[in-house]
Amino acid sequence: MTKRLYLDHNATTITSPDVVEAMMAALALDGNPSAQHADGRAANAIVSRARETVSLAMGVCSQDLIFTSGGTEGCNTAIWSGLKAGCRRLLISPMDHPATINAAENFCEIFGARTEMIPVDAQGRTDMVWLKDSLANWEQADGRPFVSIVAANSETGVIQDIETATDLVEAAGGLLLVDATQAFGKIPMTFQADYLAVSAHKVGGPKGVGALYVSADAPFAPLLSGGGQERRRRSGTHNVAGIAGFGKACEKLMDLGHSQSCRDRLEAELTAIEPNIVFFGAEAARLPNTSFFAVPDASSMTLMMGLDLQGISVSTGTACSSGKTGESRAIRAMGRTAEAPKGAIRVSFGENANVNEVEDFLTAWMKIRRIKSKSEAA
Repeated sequence: MTKRLYLDHNATTITSPDVVEAMMAALALDGNPSAQHADGRAANAIVSRARETVSLAMGVCSQDLIFTSGGTEGCNTAIWSGLKAGCRRLLISPMDHPATINAAENFCEIFGARTEMIPVDAQGRTDMVWLKDSLANWEQADGRPFVSIVAANSETGVIQDIETATDLVEAAGGLLLVDATQAFGKIPMTFQADYLAVSAHKVGGPKGVGALYVSADAPFAPLLSGGGQERRRRSGTHNVAGIAGFGKACEKLMDLGHSQSCRDRLEAELTAIEPNIVFFGAEAARLPNTSFFAVPDASSMTLMMGLDLQGISVSTGTACSSGKTGESRAIRAMGRTAEAPKGAIRVSFGENANVNEVEDFLTAWMKIRRIKSKSEAA
């Protein structure tokens, strides 16, 4: 293989050339967007234009959008805001990203609150019956209900029923956080949440910039204290170049619908050559570009490294945790650890997914697994 094959788009997408160009133009400006002189106003205009573009892509009002450093900060801020507003029992989906789960656990210690994991089924789908019952029997001492459900799991790609969750939380007078970082740009943004977090580098934008939508009637407490540059809700000098790149990326979001045919072909071919392979979330609605699977007799780390040496980039799960040993949090939540005793591999296709990528992957896979092709076997 003369050129590396990148199949880890759920970790981060490839930054498009027009995004880089927009960022370079922004870097050429000298003004601080908070300054009142001409240079400052020019920089501020870039931020304002990007805010309009990003909010349109998210389907929210631009006046309620805050630029952040990424999905992690957005989720952390939403949880901090809920706890500051008196929420003392947080219902968190175990399919959420560590940015939500770990923040909830850490912040709850400060406020004397507690977290409770919402059950999921074997496919990783949130148990809405359990959620409905929990909200119906809510204790007044627990304050306002706070619920967090990721729009789509970063490992399995399983899409959650956010519409039902929204109705349940709204009826209970609660607050709903939706981490749409992985779903943004892959499925329609129709979520009606109190807090909605996204990240630029999942849609062809730069790393280190994101956005958080906070509904007009949702409580808010700044996570960062300082000059309040971002609408007095977030302090710190604007990342003008990053924001410019984010806006440019959102002008034309990627269309990954066609990647499903590549994903389905990959899974069909792997099933034919690996009888014991297990695909997680395959019976649920998934992001079209994502496949998460395990071969019980092979270490996921060994497989990933073998593919890497063959010039193919994949991951062993969530990028933020892929360097750590241990089982997948998503697989554990689904109660299926026995099916992945040595971990799992995630393949996530990008905007230009095509059948050649599938064939190159399969060729490399058979080589590292020492599986003979039909022609060799003959």
